[in-house]
Amino acid sequence: MKTTSILKIIIAVAILGYLANSFFSSKSSEGQNKYSERILKEREDKNKVFRNKKESPLKDVDIAQFESLNYYPVDFNYRVNAQLDWAESPDKLRIATTKEKAREYYKSCIATFNINGETVKLTLLKAVLPTPTTKDLLMVIFRDLTADSETYGAGRYIELHGIKKGQMQTYIDFNTAYSPYCAYNDDFDCPLPPFENMINVEIKAGEKRFKENH
Repeated sequence: MKTTSILKIIIAVAILGYLANSFFSSKSSEGQNKYSERILKEREDKNKVFRNKKESPLKDVDIAQFESLNYYPVDFNYRVNAQLDWAESPDKLRIATTKEKAREYYKSCIATFNINGETVKLTLLKAVLPTPTTKDLLMVIFRDLTADSETYGAGRYIELHGIKKGQMQTYIDFNTAYSPYCAYNDDFDCPLPPFENMINVEIKAGEKRFKENH
């Protein structure tokens, strides 16, 4: 085969590789844009609830001046793929609350993932006495190094829906991390993070401290 023919093949392969990379990069970028739009819409929908006196957890004085909850920018890097290690016979865990009325949860499984260069483990919790709306819900109740300074000091929550026992992995999206109602109104009683969910890493994603808006 002539040298010119070999060069043509190499150039053609390089061009195809470049086009393929551009295509997948474009698709990935498009996917992230749609993802960001969805998260931002969810946040605005929540703001509408907080402005509505019939639905809002805020005190009347705060509803009157409420504009928006305070968030970190949406960051796709905080949507992590976690490996799940299920307990064959889940232990019960009594969790203190902001009013010291302990609630019981099952330690359903351990989620392990990498974030900000650190390996992190979180215990996923299932209510021992679930309501109809929480029977298929696993809760991430956690506190990270942003607590007090940037986020609610008593921790934040993430809800995981539709996870089946034995499932090997799931995404945990810290962009959806939110403050419990007691962050806005001390009339509410909210579970506190168990010791094993107090993680030694900053999670700069999701909801920030409410009072920074005022």
